[in-house]
Amino acid sequence: MDKLARLFIRRLRHLARREARRVALRNGLLDAKMVDVDGHMLCRYSPAFDTTRLSGDPVRDGTWFRRNFGPGLVAPKEASAPSTGIGGEGAVTMETTDAPLALPLLAFPRARGGAIVQGALLGNGIDRRSYAVGLVDQAAAAPLATHVVSALVLARAVKDGGRSLRELVYTLTRVTPVVTLHAPLDGFEREVLRLLEKSRLVPDGPFAIIEADQMFDDNHFDVHEGEVRKRLMTFSGAGVHRVTGNALRRRMLSALSRGFPVLAIAEKRSDIPSLLQISADLSLETGKLDRSFVTDLVEVLYPEEAIETLGLPSDSDARWLSLEDLVLAFRPGRHIRDVLHVLAILIERNRDDFEEDNGDGDGNSGSDKGSGSTPSTTSAEKPTGSNEKPKASDSESNTRWKKDKPSGAEVVQPEPLPTSTMDAPGHKPPVTVETLSGYGKAKEWALDLKTDLDDYRASILAWSEMSTKLLLSGPPGTGKTTFARALCNSLQVPLVVTSVSTWLQGGHLNDVIEKMAKTFVEARAMAPAILFIDEIDGIGKRQPAEREHADYWNAVVNKLLELLDGAVKSEGLIVVGATNRPDDIDEAIKRSGRLETHIEIPRPDVPTLADILAHHLGNDVMSLIQQPVPGIPSEVDKGFSLKKIVADHLKEDAESERKGASR
Repeated sequence: MDKLARLFIRRLRHLARREARRVALRNGLLDAKMVDVDGHMLCRYSPAFDTTRLSGDPVRDGTWFRRNFGPGLVAPKEASAPSTGIGGEGAVTMETTDAPLALPLLAFPRARGGAIVQGALLGNGIDRRSYAVGLVDQAAAAPLATHVVSALVLARAVKDGGRSLRELVYTLTRVTPVVTLHAPLDGFEREVLRLLEKSRLVPDGPFAIIEADQMFDDNHFDVHEGEVRKRLMTFSGAGVHRVTGNALRRRMLSALSRGFPVLAIAEKRSDIPSLLQISADLSLETGKLDRSFVTDLVEVLYPEEAIETLGLPSDSDARWLSLEDLVLAFRPGRHIRDVLHVLAILIERNRDDFEEDNGDGDGNSGSDKGSGSTPSTTSAEKPTGSNEKPKASDSESNTRWKKDKPSGAEVVQPEPLPTSTMDAPGHKPPVTVETLSGYGKAKEWALDLKTDLDDYRASILAWSEMSTKLLLSGPPGTGKTTFARALCNSLQVPLVVTSVSTWLQGGHLNDVIEKMAKTFVEARAMAPAILFIDEIDGIGKRQPAEREHADYWNAVVNKLLELLDGAVKSEGLIVVGATNRPDDIDEAIKRSGRLETHIEIPRPDVPTLADILAHHLGNDVMSLIQQPVPGIPSEVDKGFSLKKIVADHLKEDAESERKGASR
């Protein structure tokens, strides 16, 4: 365990002892007096109970103390009276109800107590007063396992961030800090926020936490009478995306202008907006768990155990654990062998759930494991005697969909862009937006998006300021799907391909809506990514209530509108819809905030077709456009011309359309 982790654990234990002394003081077990020591005002505690029975044996005296004075270490009951405050919050006022000691006969008059305490020594020469106060410290409750786990994760994040303890303390105490925290661990957000809300580990703690996505006006910052905790504004997890643009900026300024710190905490790095990343005074992040983390946890909670004799999980096994798994396993009073047995079961369960949900043949499980984004579950163990493995529910799987209910979307990974080592003869470069011809404004939009995405990755541009929604229209065969594939290669992000016909394969309304929702969730999970929806005109328009099946189609259209609104608020998701009939799409889908950018791809003209053919023919096109050699008949002389073939084809196509229209 490194020095910073030891410091955090010592502070948690110190806080537990200090709280025990304060409770003992309020319950009459201790007396306190302020003394001046070298210019520092300190609180000196002395026992207010009979110390004549103390023998100097810590085990025996500790048992005697807990048996007779244990109730005196329980905090007095607190009666809370919420009063209505502005902004919907209630101010909590405390009334202390004194709890009488279990055995008041063991207490003695203060004068006699003072005489016994002063200068009195035990048989082994130990100061009786310090020894008696030490019994209170020994009887103090140990720090909660959830607080220990969270403190160790924070210590590791600080270490990985390369910040010294001096810098950390200065930032937290001298500056009104903006802090970002990231760790790909299930339960990270919940456990760390609980630590900040319930303990004094961090300076100025414990905090009164204000969730930014649930704050509607500045009245939430008002400190009510009786409230002593400092306010802390938090942007946590996916809820960050409910606060975007100017609202995000305003809420940050409101908190900082009042001297309240701001914390952005997420299990996915993409959930932290660029504005918070740019303005952060501390940006801390760490990775998955490993064997050393479990070793540190055992060292803290089971200090008497010999680490080398325990079968602790390996690095490859420990990375399947979440913080919630550790809290489930490490419980007070549980033997270390039982703890390790539970950890082994949770590791196996989490690994099996992941492999089952991702399948063995989709080719993605290996990359997911390597990326460190493997989720873990915290559900209960399977019943004894059952041979069937329990399956995680939708809520347990953390937005991972079951294998037997896929959304039907196809995931296309970008092809690597050409490098100097890929310029060998015969190597065909991937199709990119830069190499496309005839796409006009669509190509300009894509190139602008590529520039904006680079700025976004460099934390220069916010996602909300980018144009990430596009509706492509045009006759069949104009290359709408090719454009999406080229955009995938140019941006080097995954492409999720689906269509309205894929959604409608279920038939039943619930199945259709479920497939639509799953598609968007799968695309968000790979963000930044492109979601390409083909045949989007198949959704149709909302129908009057008197029309047959109006309820069905109106529900489908409304669901798409809801998902597009969510896509707008989801950072990292680019949505491209394609249609042959833009007039058949509901106008609400094309409004601002949804597929607001509409670009039509026309049929290619002769120069564009020549460029397209040149791209696909590669070096072979030179044989068609090279200069004629004297004495050798040219292709034109033989009646062959590339331009003539293209022109004749367009002429025949236009003639057939004209005849069809006349009929």
